[in-house]
Amino acid sequence: MKLLLLSIVVLINLFCDKPTSFKSKIYPSDKLDIKYQQDWQKTPFNNRVNDFRNEPIGYNKIVFLGNSIIEAGNNWNEKFGVDNIVNRGISGDFTEGILARLDEIIYYKPLAVFILIGINDIFDDHANRKDITPKYVANNIKLIARKIKSKSKQSKIFIQTILPVDTVKFMNFHDRTLPVYKLSLNGQINQINQLIKEDINHSIVDLHSLFIDERGLMNEKFTTDGVHLNDMGYSVWVDAIRNDILSLNN
Repeated sequence: MKLLLLSIVVLINLFCDKPTSFKSKIYPSDKLDIKYQQDWQKTPFNNRVNDFRNEPIGYNKIVFLGNSIIEAGNNWNEKFGVDNIVNRGISGDFTEGILARLDEIIYYKPLAVFILIGINDIFDDHANRKDITPKYVANNIKLIARKIKSKSKQSKIFIQTILPVDTVKFMNFHDRTLPVYKLSLNGQINQINQLIKEDINHSIVDLHSLFIDERGLMNEKFTTDGVHLNDMGYSVWVDAIRNDILSLNN
C-alpha cells in the first residue's frame, strides 16, 4: 500500500512539475529586467504575460504581435471571420519588450506573425534618450522578425509600418504634455518606416500610408486620441490584410 501511494505521489509530481518548468522557459519572469522598460510599463506587461501563460498560443495559429493598438483590436478572429488568430498585444510594449517574449512564439511555430511595434520606443519617456534613434528601433524590429524566422522557418513574417500620430490631439485628449522632440514623432516614424521597408526578407504591410492625412498626421477619422484607433480605423486595417489572412487559412 505504501509503495502504491509513493508511486502515485511520484506521478503527480511529474505531471505537476512539467508544466511549471515548461512555462518558466517560454515566458519571461516578472522579475526580468528589460532594457529601457519604464515602471508604468511593467504592470501591464507582467499581467498580460501571466494571461499568456494561462492561454498559450497553440499550434497552427496566426499571431498578432505588438502594443496597445494590437491588444485593443480584441477579438481579431471575429473581424476576419476565422478562428486561429491569437492576440499577443501588450499595452505600452516596445521593441525590447517584444524581444523578451519571443520564446512562446518560436515554440509554437505559428503559420504567420503580424508585427506592429515601435511607437512606444520613441514616445514620451524615451524621447530624450540619445541611443533610441529611428535606426535603433528599425534594427530591433528587423531583429524580432529575424529571430522568429531563424527558429520557425515555416512562419511567414509580416512587418507592418508604424502608424502616423497626431500629438496635439493626443495631448488635448489626455490632458498631458509631451516632451519637445529634436525630430518630430512623425519624422522619427517616417525614418523607421523607411528603414524597415528596406527589409527584403519579409513581407511589408504599409499601414502608415493608409492612415496619414494631408497634414502628414494620423487621419482624425480613424483615431480616438491621435494615436489609438477607432472602429473605422480597425476596419481599414482589416481590409488591408484580409487577403493575407484568408490565404494563410486556405
